Amino acid sequence: MSEGNTDVCLYGTSILGDMLIAAKDTPPWKALATAIETIKVLVVDDHAIVREAVRAFLTLQKDIQVVGEAVNGQEALERTLELAPDVVLMDIAMPVMNGLEATERIRSKWDQAKILMLTQYDEDENVLASTQVGALGFVPKRSVGADLLNGIRSVSQGKRFVHSVAA
Repeated sequence: MSEGNTDVCLYGTSILGDMLIAAKDTPPWKALATAIETIKVLVVDDHAIVREAVRAFLTLQKDIQVVGEAVNGQEALERTLELAPDVVLMDIAMPVMNGLEATERIRSKWDQAKILMLTQYDEDENVLASTQVGALGFVPKRSVGADLLNGIRSVSQGKRFVHSVAA
């Protein structure tokens, strides 16, 4: 650095490979944390305890933020269009409008929507139906938390994800 420019220093590279420029008083860990992209998730399930548990689990992740919840497919459609989440985490069996119909409607109105199904109904026909209506991923509720996180991260990048139990 030049002698006259002491206000800025470089703190190495971020996980994205970009150089970070921060004020000299900014600790390196804080500068790096700002470079991590956050995945915005909408949680859709008709059971409050499931939504609360999923939210609590996802809140522990530095790269995931729950931006909203919905209790049925109709509300999921409305909240998705309102919030534009990176990933919609969708149950299948819900009142008013089920997750399959909601997924199809969401994708017809916003083709960039990335939907990951999270359901107890993990039969092959539900995996196939989910794919046919536009979901990018499928995770059974009986899976471990790491599978859900892998699914969210994969789907957020536009990659397909089907848990091996359901495959």
